[in-house]
Amino acid sequence: MISRITKIVLPVMLALLLGVAPLALASSEAGNASHVEAPAAGIHGTTAAAVKSGHGTLVKKAAPAEEQKEEGISTAQYKDFFWRTVNFIALMIILIKFLAKPIGSGISGRQQRVKEELDDLKAKRDEAERSYKEFEARLAGMEKEMDSVVEKAIAQAENEKIRIIADAERMAEDIKRQAKAAVQAELVKTRRMLRDEVADQAAAMAEELIVKNLTPADQVAITEQYLDRVGAVQ
Repeated sequence: MISRITKIVLPVMLALLLGVAPLALASSEAGNASHVEAPAAGIHGTTAAAVKSGHGTLVKKAAPAEEQKEEGISTAQYKDFFWRTVNFIALMIILIKFLAKPIGSGISGRQQRVKEELDDLKAKRDEAERSYKEFEARLAGMEKEMDSVVEKAIAQAENEKIRIIADAERMAEDIKRQAKAAVQAELVKTRRMLRDEVADQAAAMAEELIVKNLTPADQVAITEQYLDRVGAVQ
C-alpha cells in the first residue's frame, strides 16, 4: 500500500516541483529587483548630483552597480530555488512518512467496505434472482394446477350431465310405467263397475220381466221348489 501511495505521490511531487520552480524564480527576481532598486535610486541621485560635477564620474559609478545587479540576481535565484526545493522535498518526505500509513489504512478500509458492499449487493441480487426463479416455477406449477382443476371440473360437469340425463330418463320411464299401470287399473276398475252395473240392470230387468210374467200358480211352484232345495241342503 505504501509503495502504491509513493508511486502516486512522487509524480505529483515532481509536477508540483516543476510548477513551483518558475514561480520561485519569478519571486526571486522580484525580490532581487526590489533590493537593487534602492542602490539604483541612490545611483540616480548620485548621477543627478554628478551631472553637476561631470559626466565622467556618473559612468564610473553606474558600471559597478550594473555588475552587482547581475551577480546578485544569479546567486539569489539559485539559492532561493534550492532552499524552496529542499523544503518542499522535506515536506513531501514527512507527509509520506507520517500520512502514508493512515491514508493506506483508510484506503484499505474503504476498499474493504466497498468489497463488503459489493458482496452484499451480489448476495441480494442472487437472492432476488433465486426468489424470482422460485416464484416463476411456483407460477408455472399454479398454471398447471389450474389447468388440472379446470379439466377435472369439466370432467365432473360432463359426468354430472350424463348422470342427470340418465336419472331423468329413468324417472320418465318410471312415470310412464306408473301411468300405464294406473290406466290399466282404472280400466279394470271401470270394466268391473260396468260389468256390475250391467249385471244389476240385467237382474232388475229379469226380475221385472219375471214379476210381470209370473202367475200366482208359478209363484207357488217356485216357492215350493225353493223350499225343497233348502230342505235338501239341510
